[in-house]
Amino acid sequence: MPQIDLIATIEIREDLLPEAAALLLDYGQGVRAEPGNLRFEAYQDRDSGAMVVVERYASAEGFEAHLANPANAEFNAKLAAILGGGGSTLQMLEPLA
Repeated sequence: MPQIDLIATIEIREDLLPEAAALLLDYGQGVRAEPGNLRFEAYQDRDSGAMVVVERYASAEGFEAHLANPANAEFNAKLAAILGGGGSTLQMLEPLA
């Protein structure tokens, strides 16, 4: 089964960054403990200030389990509350042959 790789980008105002970053880093600890997760790394884009997460899952089933985890919905609800709506934009990646 092929791995699932993605980049999640979260546009954020500078004044909201400390609260949102703390939430994301806490959430990441749980995601990294999920059986199907192989990578969860959080960054800040130097140019735009956006939070950027690079994720890898062992399989589509692992990614689906991540999405179905109640902690995922809880994180997204808390993030939306901080941002006043909205959330992340996902960029699904495919390896070059």
